[in-house]
Amino acid sequence: MTAKAKSLSVVLAILAAPWGVATVGLAGRASRPRQGNPVQETDGAYRDGFFWGESDARQGRTVRMSIGRWNGEKDRASFKAGYEKGYREALNLRSPQHRH
Repeated sequence: MTAKAKSLSVVLAILAAPWGVATVGLAGRASRPRQGNPVQETDGAYRDGFFWGESDARQGRTVRMSIGRWNGEKDRASFKAGYEKGYREALNLRSPQHRH
């Protein structure tokens, strides 16, 4: 192999390396199972409940769900589920065992 061919091979390898790293990183991310329910994550009532539950827990408030914000029973159930999860997760983050 000539010196010119060797240097071309080195340049191509250097240029191709980022694509290989990105491909491996994306493939690893895609194979991991997602946490949570994707339907709930796109549900407005669930996200609203999660936000308010997390907010109440972070501010040290007791549970006080305002499910009346949503009219339908399905939306109220989604709000309640989101609120409970948000509240629980925020409390878990505040617990002493999670502080470093």
